Amino acid sequence: MSITISAQLVSTPATDPPRGRRLAPEERKQQILDAARTLFAERAYTTVSTADVAERAGVARSLVHHYFGGIRELLLAIIMDGAAALVEVRRAGPETPLEERLARNVAAGLDVIAANRETWLAVVVYGGSVDDPDIRALLNAGFEQNVARMLAVNSDVIGDTPTSRRALRAFNAFATEATRAWLMGECEREDTEKLLATTFRHLLLETIPELDQAAG
Repeated sequence: MSITISAQLVSTPATDPPRGRRLAPEERKQQILDAARTLFAERAYTTVSTADVAERAGVARSLVHHYFGGIRELLLAIIMDGAAALVEVRRAGPETPLEERLARNVAAGLDVIAANRETWLAVVVYGGSVDDPDIRALLNAGFEQNVARMLAVNSDVIGDTPTSRRALRAFNAFATEATRAWLMGECEREDTEKLLATTFRHLLLETIPELDQAAG
């Protein structure tokens, strides 16, 4: 999707176990997900087959269908996994001074994305143009989870209002583009961290309060 996304956004694929090794169901599912995630990072998901995933994971194709059904279902699982991961890593909240909080949360999010660069670009950036209502719904749900987390960890600074939610959605779009530019080599990570933390601080302390006041 932009497509690739477990609070392992996206976990870095583990080393494949030897073919034939018996795994618990959850381990086997994760093995298949990691294989699919790697393939989706290499090429468009519409060109990946369940046979490709099975070969990469070192399992029978029937296991891919047993656990996930097909390629589309694998993609949906990866999107949900990645969205949960990005939300989970932003843990610094009101107990942490604001400047430190912003720096820690921005860095944590970029760490996850850096570990899953190709997948994030595939899912978040390019996946946004995929003409599939379920994929779009999952992407939008992930964005809303991010908004909810930003409200929660900054509850000492802003309230949960229609204005603040609208502003945070806009910031998410801004952050996506800033992150894309960094991943594509258009700027340094240090510059991206500063841009995101500084802009978000201004949004929290000045823009949102002013907008809320104007809204009455």
